[in-house]
Amino acid sequence: MDSKIGLIAQLNGVFLITILSLFLRRSLKLTALKYWTIAWLCLSFALISLRLAFDYTQLGSLLFTYYFLGEYIFGFMLIAGIRSLDSEQEMQPRTEMMIAPFLIIAVILPLLASDFNEILPIHFLIVAGFFAFAFYSARKSALRSFGWHVLHVALAMLAINFAGYFFVFTMRNAVPFANQILAYNSAVNLVLQTSLGFGMVIVLLEKVLADFQTANKRLQDAHKRLEELVHTDPLTAAFNRHAFYGFVRKGNEDGTTVAGCVGFFDIDGLKNINDCFGHSAGDAAIRVVVRSIRDIIRAEDLIYGWGGDEFFVIMVSMDAEMAETRMSRLENLLRSVKLDGVQEPMTIGVSWGFRDFTDIADLEKAISDADAEMYRRKRGRQTQSIDPANFVPTASRNIPTIDITQ
Repeated sequence: MDSKIGLIAQLNGVFLITILSLFLRRSLKLTALKYWTIAWLCLSFALISLRLAFDYTQLGSLLFTYYFLGEYIFGFMLIAGIRSLDSEQEMQPRTEMMIAPFLIIAVILPLLASDFNEILPIHFLIVAGFFAFAFYSARKSALRSFGWHVLHVALAMLAINFAGYFFVFTMRNAVPFANQILAYNSAVNLVLQTSLGFGMVIVLLEKVLADFQTANKRLQDAHKRLEELVHTDPLTAAFNRHAFYGFVRKGNEDGTTVAGCVGFFDIDGLKNINDCFGHSAGDAAIRVVVRSIRDIIRAEDLIYGWGGDEFFVIMVSMDAEMAETRMSRLENLLRSVKLDGVQEPMTIGVSWGFRDFTDIADLEKAISDADAEMYRRKRGRQTQSIDPANFVPTASRNIPTIDITQ
């Protein structure tokens, strides 16, 4: 193959990769892509300079300098892009200055000999060193994807290929078939550099996909935490009314049939605890009661904070009579309770009421009946201390009406 034709073919391949990098750069704001785009631009410039040097021999020294300079910057930016894959960090000014010795070599190298072939071994050795260091940097990366493997193999082959060029050009006088081998160097370079560009593109797309998946997971986690904050009472970690309305709405939308019982709980004398020991003690009492309720209900049962010291429980597939039996353990759990800020243990009283429901549509009536039962029980427990003038009938209590259809 004619060397000029091979060089033009190589230039076309590199130019296409450069165009692809420029288009990707418009959409993907990745540090590695920025460095690699510069690298391919420099390699295109280097090959154009080399091609022109064959036709304009009077400018050979200058054009060969441009060729060497473009290839060294290509190798430098290739390494910089690989090293930025994990951290997305920009090169520091001190690191950028490491290219300076290679710029000096690019200027001096064409002046060392009049025959271009005599200085090529040094150039090939330097380029092989760039590819070898890029290979080493890729191995240190945390990436182990398909694109990484393609990139990894291409870098290894390019390092071996240019090391081979160094050996052949150094020994060309002793190896008669060297010129036949080198006639295909542009074609070999085209295949390997195309593989390198292919691996780079895959790595970048895999990185974008990984970043998207990470961002999506963070968004889902944030959404989950936000839902928990919206639907959870911060004091007791019990569900709140928003969560209950969501439960009702989902049941209506799914058309599922749910049966069981509902129950209301109200702490007796919470105002006295707040007045005597402070609201921190009252909050501690609320937490103790909720924790005790959780101890006696099942894992699948749902407990909701209904406002203040009232709590609402849904026990699926359990009737009110069985639930009442379970609640007999609650009084034992709340005897001699130690609260923060209170020196002596105290017994916390809780009133409750349960009613059965056969479907989500029956929840409104079941809730109202359970609340009424709870208040009757509470009134019975406080008969000795209640002033009839201060008694608020159940019917006049401010119980929110639940719209089952929402």
